[in-house]
Amino acid sequence: MNRRSTRTLKLTALWLVGFHFLTVVLHSVAHEVLSVTATPAQLAFIVPVIIFAPVVAGFMLPKIEKAGAALLLASMLGSLVFGVYYHFVAHTIDHVAHVARLRPEFWSATFQVTAGLLAFSEALGAAAAGLMLAGRPQPFKQHAARTDF
Repeated sequence: MNRRSTRTLKLTALWLVGFHFLTVVLHSVAHEVLSVTATPAQLAFIVPVIIFAPVVAGFMLPKIEKAGAALLLASMLGSLVFGVYYHFVAHTIDHVAHVARLRPEFWSATFQVTAGLLAFSEALGAAAAGLMLAGRPQPFKQHAARTDF
């Protein structure tokens, strides 16, 4: 991967981190307005993994690219699995089909749209981070055999 495509990929990842954060904020407001509350165990995952880890990864990417990309990959994959399960698979109060019946309608629609946007941004963020980790292999260093034994 050349320097220009690496820079583009890093900027894309940073843009996705910002988009994800803003979407999380809007989704959280919808949760509050609709009284769709997370359990303490869910919050113990949501706060560090879904909210803070991508932001920390975004701050790390410019200076510590590999570690930032690894943190971004882990946080986005964890967020994606969590969100898809609770919003689209498990039949709980957090499922988009259940939320569709809640009022006010604006916040119900906002919840549903942001749930989809979160999954989308998490999948793209994980892909970008994975490409950053895989795209720049370390050069193989040739070492001369020692002959001074």
